[in-house]
Amino acid sequence: MTGRFSGQVAYVLGGGSDGPARSGESLPMGNGRAIAMRLSGEGATVVVGDKILERAQTTVAHLDGPGLSVEVDASDAASCAAAVAVAADFFGRLDIVVCNVGVSGREPLKVQSLEDWTFASDVNVRSHWLTAQAALPGMLDSGSGTFVFVGSTAGILSSRRSLSYEATKAAQLAVMRHVAVRYADRGIRSNAVVLGNIDSALVRREFGEDGSMARAQVVPMAREGRPEEAAAAVAFLASDDAAYITGQSLVVDGGVSAAWPVPRP
Repeated sequence: MTGRFSGQVAYVLGGGSDGPARSGESLPMGNGRAIAMRLSGEGATVVVGDKILERAQTTVAHLDGPGLSVEVDASDAASCAAAVAVAADFFGRLDIVVCNVGVSGREPLKVQSLEDWTFASDVNVRSHWLTAQAALPGMLDSGSGTFVFVGSTAGILSSRRSLSYEATKAAQLAVMRHVAVRYADRGIRSNAVVLGNIDSALVRREFGEDGSMARAQVVPMAREGRPEEAAAAVAFLASDDAAYITGQSLVVDGGVSAAWPVPRP
């Protein structure tokens, strides 16, 4: 690993992991945990936020360098802002903020419930803009800062499965673009990774091994992505290697969004 983030402090919202580990591994690996570990491996001091403090603590225990675990309920507005304050106060600054937390839904338009819609909106959109809003003043004072939002291809393509998930993931990308355009001339960059089928702990919990195999069938690469591959994309956008990139959505989906829908031979 390089030291691209040496001397920098990163906050990963949703940096724990909730779901079964991959076969042959003991540590459940979700996107947030992989992102935190990747940033740490490249020299960053990482603050890990999660609804369950123990999950955040587990991530911190596996970092290569210093870290801090913070309990944060993404569905609670006050908790989102408070977690950023704790992170910034403890280390004195925040250079990188990764908004990774998200919830899925299962309801199409005909049966979409207000409760499901509100919860998805609170977690997938509101928590992200509140986190960015809380971190922004310190970044503006220092004249630099980077946001990376972890999105989904559901924000640009419809699976016909969940209206609330698709709508909120699209709104998340709008938040990303607003931050990018509004504050670009003040040293702030904002981008998103748009993930396709990733073999994360959450996906394994919701779909199981059989579901994972079925999901892989739609991918031109004939496999699901790995959380570590999602983390590599986040690290690129957070680094100076992407210094002239802002307001963009980097699609990480194994070619799904580029493919014409034909059966695999």
